[in-house]
Amino acid sequence: MPKRAFGPDEDPVFLVRPSDNVYSYFMFIGPTESRKEGIGWTWDIIIGYLLIALNFVLQGILLYTVFNTVVAENVDWQDGIMTVGGQDWNLFSDVPSGCNDGGSLCFNDNGVYTCAPPTVQLTGRWEELDTNKDGIWTREEVEAAHDTLKCKYAVNPIEVFDVFINFLIAREKLIWLHPDVKAGKAIHHEYFKFAMGDIIMCGYRNKDMCPNLMKRGYFHAPLKYNTAPRVGNTIDSALRYCYDLLAPGGTCELFLPSTYSVWKIESVQQCLDPSYSKFTYTNPGSGVVKSLLEVDYQARQDYELAQTTLFQVYKAVILFMWLLAMLVEFKEITMIGTLSLNYPDAEQFGEDAVVEEQDPADPEDVRYRIQGITSGHRTAMRFLILCRAIMTAILTYVGGTFLMKQTDYIDLLLDGVALIFIVQIANILYEQVLRDEVRDQTEDIYPMKVKMYGVEWLNRRPALVDIICVFTLIALCYVILLEHRKNIVDPVYDALDCTCRTRGDRCMEAQKFNFDFWHSYWKDVVPAVFDNVAKLKAGAGAAYLLHLGGADQNAPSAEKEVDAAPSTHGFHHHHTEHAKGERHMLNTRVGENDDDLDDLDEEVHVVSHTTSMTSSSSHFRHKKIHHGNHEEHHQHHDKHHRHHHGGESHDVTSAL
Repeated sequence: MPKRAFGPDEDPVFLVRPSDNVYSYFMFIGPTESRKEGIGWTWDIIIGYLLIALNFVLQGILLYTVFNTVVAENVDWQDGIMTVGGQDWNLFSDVPSGCNDGGSLCFNDNGVYTCAPPTVQLTGRWEELDTNKDGIWTREEVEAAHDTLKCKYAVNPIEVFDVFINFLIAREKLIWLHPDVKAGKAIHHEYFKFAMGDIIMCGYRNKDMCPNLMKRGYFHAPLKYNTAPRVGNTIDSALRYCYDLLAPGGTCELFLPSTYSVWKIESVQQCLDPSYSKFTYTNPGSGVVKSLLEVDYQARQDYELAQTTLFQVYKAVILFMWLLAMLVEFKEITMIGTLSLNYPDAEQFGEDAVVEEQDPADPEDVRYRIQGITSGHRTAMRFLILCRAIMTAILTYVGGTFLMKQTDYIDLLLDGVALIFIVQIANILYEQVLRDEVRDQTEDIYPMKVKMYGVEWLNRRPALVDIICVFTLIALCYVILLEHRKNIVDPVYDALDCTCRTRGDRCMEAQKFNFDFWHSYWKDVVPAVFDNVAKLKAGAGAAYLLHLGGADQNAPSAEKEVDAAPSTHGFHHHHTEHAKGERHMLNTRVGENDDDLDDLDEEVHVVSHTTSMTSSSSHFRHKKIHHGNHEEHHQHHDKHHRHHHGGESHDVTSAL
C-alpha cells in the first residue's frame, strides 16, 4: 500500500491496494462478492470471517505459549522466583524495609549485592551477636535477640548459634574447647573467629569451587607458612579440607540450617550448567605444581557475552528488523482505519457503489472498482482494525521481550525468524486456504483513494516521513538496549557472578572475603586464636586448681593471680568470674577429658607460682582422682597425637 508525493493542488491521500493476507481479503471480498452474486452473504464472504477468526486464534495461541513458557519463565529466572522448599527466592531485590522474608537469593544494597546464605552473612556481624560487648556470645544473648536477628536475616539465630557450636566440636582435636562451648552455653570471640573460616567457606556452595579458591590464592598463607592444621601445607590437604566442607552431604550440609540447603539448591538452578578450564597451581611453600580445573557457569557466561559490544550491535540489528516489521503492520492498520472512517458510503452511488470493468490487459478477466462501502461492512472493518491493533501491540511487546531475553547469537536469529512466522500466519492462511479464483478476484481491485489524517506538511512529504520513521526506530533500539543493559543485563550478571563464583566488584562477599582477608585470616588470625585460647585455657586451669585446693592457703593466691592475668578481648576476666560460679561443672568436665587434665597440670605451675611442694600435692590429688590411670591416658594421648598429625607439619600442641 504505497504512498506517493502530491502536488500543491492535490489533497494527500492513501492508495489502499489489495495485499496477500486475510485482512485484505476480508476487506475486499464483501463488496465484490455482493456485486458479483447479487446477494449479501456467500460462502466466500463467510470464509473471510472464518479466516480472520482462525488467524487471531493461531496467533493468540503462539503468543500465549511464547510469553508464558519462554518470556515469563525467563523473567522468573531473572527474578529467581522458583519455589524450593516452600519458599520463593528472588535472584535479586532491594533491601526490604520491613522484615526479610527470605524470598531473595541476593540483596541489592546501594548497588552492592550480597548473595551468601544467611548463616554466612552473620559471620561478619559479631557486633550484632555479642549484644553486651563482653567478648562472649551466649545462648541467653541469642535468645534475647532472636526476633530482631530473624527479622533481619531470615534465619533462626539459635540454629546459627548451634551451627557454630557443632563446627567447633567437630574441630575439637585441633583446638582446646572451653567447657561452656562444649556445653553449648557460650561462644567466645576467639572460637567464633576460628569457626567462621569454615562457615565462610560454606558460602562457596560446592566442591567444584575449591580449585577456583586455590587459584585465587585463598590458601596461599597456610600452604606457605603452615599456620592452619585443618588446611595443612600441601595442595592435596587444602583441597581435601575444602572438599570435606562443600561436598554433597559434607560438613556444611550436615551442620548448617535448612536455609543453607535451600540456598544451595536455588543457586545451582540459577547458575545453570558448569564448564571447566585447566590451570596449574604452584604451592608457595614447597614449589610443587599441580594441574586443576577451574569451574564457570553457563548463566554467568551468557550474560557476560550479552555485555559485549558486538553482541549488542547484533541484537540491535535483529530488534530493528522486528520493529520495522511491526511498523509496517501499524501503517497498514492506520490506512485501513482511515479508509473505514473517510471512505464514501455506498448509498451515495446506489448500484454503482462497486463497478465491474473489463481488464484492459486481459479482456477475459474482470476487475472491480469500489466507490463506496456499506455501513455494515464499515462496522466490520472497524472491529477488525481494533482486533488487529490489539494483536499487533501484544505481538510487538512479546516479540521485543522475547528477543531481549536471548543471550546467544544463533538463538537470537532463530527467535527473530520465529516471530516473523507468527506475523506471516495471515499470509500463510491466505495462500494455503483460498483458491486461486477468489484470490484473483480480490487482488485485481483498483486502488482505493482515501484522504489522510495528520499533519498536512508531513503528509505531502512521504519520503521524509519514511526517513523519520527509520531514524526513530534506530533511536528506539538504542534506548531499549541501553535500558535493558542497565536494568537487566548488568544487574543479573553482577548477581550471577556473585552467586555462582563469589566474584565481582559489586559483590559484598567477594570484596569482604578476598585474598587479603584469607591471607590475614590464615597467617595472623588463626595463630592468634590458638595463643588466646591457650590463655583462656590457663584461666580455666587456675579455676580448677581453686576447686581442688578447697581451704588450702594457696587457693586465694592462685585466684588472685588469675584475676591479675591480662585478658584477651575481655575473655580472661569474664572466665575467672565464671569459673568461680561454675566449679562443679568444671570438675565434672575434668572427669570427662583426661587430655585436658594433663595440660591443666602444666598451666597450674604458671598461674599459681606456688612452691614445688604445693605443686606436688596438687599433682598427687590429680592422680588420685584418676584412680592411677593417668599414665595409661597419657600414652593414649601421645599415640592419638602422632596419628592425627602424621601428615601435618604443624605442632598443634605447641600452638595451644
